[in-house]
Amino acid sequence: MDSHFHLNYLPNLKQTILNSIHSSVKVGIAAGVWNEDTLENIAILTNSDFNDILEFLNRENFLNSNFHINNNKFSCFLTHGLHPMYIHTKWLNADGSENLKQITKDFELFSSILKNHLSSIWAIGEAGFDLSKEVMQDIKCKGLAKKQILELQNIAFEYLVECAVKYNLPLILHLRAPWQYCYERIQWALGKGVQKIMIHCYSGSVEELKKLSKHSIFFSFGGVPTWKHALKNREAFIQCPAHLRLLETDSPDLPPEIPEIGKLPYNEPAMLSNIANILAKYVDLSPNELIDQTNKNILKFLGII
Repeated sequence: MDSHFHLNYLPNLKQTILNSIHSSVKVGIAAGVWNEDTLENIAILTNSDFNDILEFLNRENFLNSNFHINNNKFSCFLTHGLHPMYIHTKWLNADGSENLKQITKDFELFSSILKNHLSSIWAIGEAGFDLSKEVMQDIKCKGLAKKQILELQNIAFEYLVECAVKYNLPLILHLRAPWQYCYERIQWALGKGVQKIMIHCYSGSVEELKKLSKHSIFFSFGGVPTWKHALKNREAFIQCPAHLRLLETDSPDLPPEIPEIGKLPYNEPAMLSNIANILAKYVDLSPNELIDQTNKNILKFLGII
């Protein structure tokens, strides 16, 4: 199971799905980026080209114990989020001021999509914080302090936490900001009643991981720890408690680096097998043992087992 990928961003979508079906990767969590992306994901099933190869898993079927994995289809757990890297482009005016009307509009649309498709939405996210160069060097962020950007992103974060609590859904986080701030916000979310949290594509240190793991946070790792020079991230993967460790691709981003081949041009869910093959040796497991372990953790995160 791929714990995090972006369905509507995958190139050559039909072939990519077929690649997964023909591999051992039959199931994945299709992460939401913004309202439009959730709607695009939902609309994919209206295309007859995908009727026989793709399905979105229904939460009610699990509650009624009527569900089984269809090995002839790629099965998706959909999520619904407001990604921190999009917030400044959506919610800031050209002069750097907040577009309050747009914020209200996006919250209303988010809530409407969630209510209308609740049976197919398994988690809230991506949510979180991002102060990467891509954000800070954007023309709309020019002249704004990091604190101002975080405050804007926190508006979305707190709203998504409220939605996760209201509908008893787990929360998927994207974190590229000061870890102390992120830790404080995670503690706030847990205090509000969020039951389960996953940090996807974990990029922090071992020390930060150990601190967060005390709160039973799940940590997802993808192509990055397969990179030869990604020593810090690989060590975090190794030190992650086995019952909190997940595997993802973050497709189509962050492809693995395959020995004797090099870094692939893009990622796709089928590549999860390559990632598992490379990483399993670092934790003294066979690839199948690592996959079985992380699959079980995904089901725990989603509240299925």
